[in-house]
Amino acid sequence: MIPGRHRFRRGVTRPLAAAGGLVLAACLAACGTTTPSPVITPPPTATPTATPTATPTAAISVAPSATVSTSVIPLTIVPVPTSQFATPGPASANLTPTAAAALQKELDAIRVARSYPDISAAIVYPDGSIWTGQSGMAILSPETPVTTDTLFSIGSISKTFVAALTGRLAARGTISLDDPLAKYVPTFHDAASITLRQLLNHTSGVQDIFEIKAFSDAILANRTRAWTTEEVLAKVGSARYAFAPGKGYRYSNTDYVLLGAAIEQATGQPIAALIRSEFLEPLGLTHTFLQTEEEAPGAKAHGYWTPASVPVDQSAGKMLPFTAEATAAGPAGAYVSTATDLARWGDALYNGNVLDQATLAAMTDISQTQGFKAPYRPNWVYGLGMEEATVAGQTAWGHRGHLDGFWSAMWYLPASHVTIVVIANAEWADPVAAAAVLAKVILA
Repeated sequence: MIPGRHRFRRGVTRPLAAAGGLVLAACLAACGTTTPSPVITPPPTATPTATPTATPTAAISVAPSATVSTSVIPLTIVPVPTSQFATPGPASANLTPTAAAALQKELDAIRVARSYPDISAAIVYPDGSIWTGQSGMAILSPETPVTTDTLFSIGSISKTFVAALTGRLAARGTISLDDPLAKYVPTFHDAASITLRQLLNHTSGVQDIFEIKAFSDAILANRTRAWTTEEVLAKVGSARYAFAPGKGYRYSNTDYVLLGAAIEQATGQPIAALIRSEFLEPLGLTHTFLQTEEEAPGAKAHGYWTPASVPVDQSAGKMLPFTAEATAAGPAGAYVSTATDLARWGDALYNGNVLDQATLAAMTDISQTQGFKAPYRPNWVYGLGMEEATVAGQTAWGHRGHLDGFWSAMWYLPASHVTIVVIANAEWADPVAAAAVLAKVILA
């Protein structure tokens, strides 16, 4: 739902009655529980352990004390020339048992100080070694400790997969970033005036699905309902911000719902299947799933709404954070993953091992979202499906993620060639601040 911190903005309130039976009297005790020592693991092999089973979805009717490993992450994707923005530098950060213990100590302290039910983190070092750490409870009742394999909603980090796929398809000539949306989704209002590039960098002017009050009300009214792409786009209709396409910036999840529809129309394949074959399988990311199109096997964390003193469980239905919100977001935010998978993904993507040089340069180009006047300019500097921030004094590329009860952040620091991911199952979480704390430990 990024970038706002409030559920369904424009004054929509949360249904306390619906979640009231899940308020946990024992949450304070659970939040004070720590998990075992951190784990430093070599990256998994590039061969997936299981093939996900597709789940039926409606067709889109859019017309025509750990041991240290220094193993390098294995890739079956053929590496491409490194981007000029990711010129290799000295590997100043090294994973040692002392560093691992310090990182876990900070992670535990963050969770306790902020009363998060749980927090999970992973760091990929310049030599490919990976540190992972967890702290707390993935589910407060019954108490279920978080593990390395616990799945979390990653919200808008989902957009990095969609953006990378769009870039790769454009590099192959399957699509062009300057194609009008009307070429693929002609029935959408004003589609001839909107390009795929404008969807990627949120300059389309199409209103965010979560800022349309009637729609957000409908999502909260039936939290187990599954929404189709056609229904979502029909709810958006002609809702627009007060600028013409390309003349302003406003973050909109609708942009990536439309991108998903356009890609499926252009290729004739489900977007989840494309992302899996292009990226997840070659990179061995076996704990990453688009919930709206794939089964997501394994243990899942529950997301919790405020107050931190008595967290409210948001789960409803089979998807995270709850089915109605996940299906409304679709490719814009419905992925689930682990901190380890995301850290390996961020490292491969921004280190130049996934996209060709020109495509990666375009993704990290922030110039096209600069120069706009308030209120239609980005609070977070934006490229093509990529946010740029400053973490521990260094430029960072990546994305934040947020759906109800979950916050996440994935950052790659090009100057240090370090990737940091933090995920928490608390609406009040601040994963960006947590990532900065961990970065200071490893860059000290």
